[in-house]
Amino acid sequence: MIVIDDFIQDLSLLIRIQEDESFFSQNGKYMWWDGWWNSPADTLKKELIQYIWGKNSPYPPINVTGFEYWTGQYSQDTQLPSTLDMHFDKDEYVWETENKIVTPVIGTVFYPLPMDIEGGYLEVFSNGNDQPCERIQAKFNRLIIFPAGEYPHRVTEVTNGTRSAIAINLWDETPSGLKNGTMILENSK
Repeated sequence: MIVIDDFIQDLSLLIRIQEDESFFSQNGKYMWWDGWWNSPADTLKKELIQYIWGKNSPYPPINVTGFEYWTGQYSQDTQLPSTLDMHFDKDEYVWETENKIVTPVIGTVFYPLPMDIEGGYLEVFSNGNDQPCERIQAKFNRLIIFPAGEYPHRVTEVTNGTRSAIAINLWDETPSGLKNGTMILENSK
């Protein structure tokens, strides 16, 4: 697991994300991008992905076909969920239809907004569902890289404020969600 604070050094990118009211408008919807080597980073989320996984990547180079990504906000507010149950990232359609587990190469969580929250920890269980777990506080401009397909993880209850994150999974095969319509291609404005 890799945790890096103050990861984004391009302050204009962070400001544009903070000022973009649409950044979290597709909360919880899975999106797909086939990477900057195939198509331009024509949205702010794709630009962020390229910043993280392009020349600034703290992770050893890996071959991927693209990026599955989604934004998530959690709050004690009744309009948003307050927690995310234990899970591991996988191709949900293959799991439901074939009872087969296909996972991403690696997962990423990034916190692009300043937050004043209580709770909302990312808990990662590297020993299956057994304790102890790694408990990581949601913090502005913090990047977390971990094997999201191997390690069960969850978000603890947010009891005050709003936790805002973008999750990015790197895949060596395009997930079936793109083919069956449960994943969308994010269009530029």
